[in-house]
Amino acid sequence: MPPIDTDLDLPMRSMILLVGLALAILLAISSAWAVVVERLWSGKPLLPARRVRPAPWGGREVFLCLVAWQAVTLAASQVLDGRRDGEGELPLVDAMAAVSIVNLVLLFVLPAILLTIGKATPADLGFRRGTTLGDAITGVVGALCLVPLVYLVQFAAILIWSPTAHPMQEMLFEVRSLGVIVLALASAVVLAPAAEELMFRGFLQGWLEARLGRSGGAGDPSTSAADSGPARGPRGGGLVALILPAAFFAGVHYGQWPAPIPLFVLAVGLGVVYRRTGGLVAPIAMHATFNGLSTMAMIVVLLAVPARAPEPEVDGPVPVPPVLPASSDPGPSGPAGAAGSTGRSHRNVESG
Repeated sequence: MPPIDTDLDLPMRSMILLVGLALAILLAISSAWAVVVERLWSGKPLLPARRVRPAPWGGREVFLCLVAWQAVTLAASQVLDGRRDGEGELPLVDAMAAVSIVNLVLLFVLPAILLTIGKATPADLGFRRGTTLGDAITGVVGALCLVPLVYLVQFAAILIWSPTAHPMQEMLFEVRSLGVIVLALASAVVLAPAAEELMFRGFLQGWLEARLGRSGGAGDPSTSAADSGPARGPRGGGLVALILPAAFFAGVHYGQWPAPIPLFVLAVGLGVVYRRTGGLVAPIAMHATFNGLSTMAMIVVLLAVPARAPEPEVDGPVPVPPVLPASSDPGPSGPAGAAGSTGRSHRNVESG
């Protein structure tokens, strides 16, 4: 029996890995939609509608949080200035680590502003005894239900605009190590969802709903008679309180265009869940689930695609026999040109 060719065996293992992940995600989405259908069939509400007091913080606290966000980001940028290359760019791992540290610091600074200056309590953020587990499950199910719509919008967007590679995707494929995978999971699944939901849904949407009202008008599916807070605000105030934070959230991701378009859809869903549950636990779980699915897909693809070995360097010119006469070959025909062409092809493969 001849020895097994590992180069031929790897694609089969990769295919099994990818198909297994796809089937697992499909099963999870189907289960989530089964829960939705069962609740609709039995006449139960899709989401809880809790009585919560309006957010006690105001515009001053929101402004202070925005200033703190920018100050922490600027401080991290200044600290890392010495690690920039000649073009002013940071190594991808350093940039991702900096974002993670910024989010971690904000998870201490922002609640401190709320609890001290804003006179808030943990219950105002949705951290209540007896509801945390149920809200977390609500967030996971909500994310699984929303994934098909978000990716459908993403697919439609990339038919119009060329997608921009996400920095995390570039980092994972450029630096293949367990430490980088752990950093990606910690940043995308833990730190980013918690910090971003605290800022956009907690601070911003909570403040807007307290000032403008929660009801988006008759027939708004995200509200009910059980909701408290300002029952009547300016006409359309509830819709503004939902849409404005979603637009802000999508806008801060403009660097990965056209990702802001599907992210806006996701953010509206996060806002509805925040409004109905009256806290941050469900939207954080929802955001973390969505990011977790995307990050795990990247990691599976990373494991499936073998790393390309670096090309050996040579001291002298490598003789390349000409294939076409120089006069009819529009590209480089000498050894130096051949080497340059190979380098460009290699970079394209690695960045694709």
